[in-house]
Amino acid sequence: MDLFEGLLERLLAWLPFATHPVLSQVLGLGLIVVVGLVVAVLWLWRRSPKLVPDPGMRVDVIGNQVSAMIRPLMDGSDVSMFNLLILAVREHFLLLSKIPLRSLMHLRIEDDSGKRALAPILRNVTVDFVAVHPGTRLPVKAIFVRKPESNGMASSSQDRLVEALLHKAGIDVLRLDPAVPYSVERLINLLGLEEDP
Repeated sequence: MDLFEGLLERLLAWLPFATHPVLSQVLGLGLIVVVGLVVAVLWLWRRSPKLVPDPGMRVDVIGNQVSAMIRPLMDGSDVSMFNLLILAVREHFLLLSKIPLRSLMHLRIEDDSGKRALAPILRNVTVDFVAVHPGTRLPVKAIFVRKPESNGMASSSQDRLVEALLHKAGIDVLRLDPAVPYSVERLINLLGLEEDP
């Protein structure tokens, strides 16, 4: 407390009370309040927990009960289809794989019942491959590879809905059969990328 009183006495001795008594008192009081606020903010800032946790802290939280292993992003047939598509579109588009449908477009649905009906249908839809224009960075073509297990009536109506939404957004849809052996020339033709002679 002696330190604070000493600082206050020095501050008051420094202020010119004789020439400007009222102004000096207001100035002195304001200066004391500002210094006090700065000290309080610095003290609180040092005591508050950091917003970004320490990376070492995360390791301690995970513990030994959790294991993590990498897994492939695509299976073998998808990799070979991806390689063929890369060769077909490399001069025209960027090719991305496994893109969620909701990342390709903004949906605006006016009524709540439509939102409730569409949300669960579209939540887990993933486009196998997307051709993106390199200049505009907009999706141009959505390429689906038919899976053998997706032959049900529900998936057929979902496929039609997804295709209608993509067409409404201005994105062309191409469906490929994994059982068909495609050549690069055939994919160029299917994608409409053949150049005029």
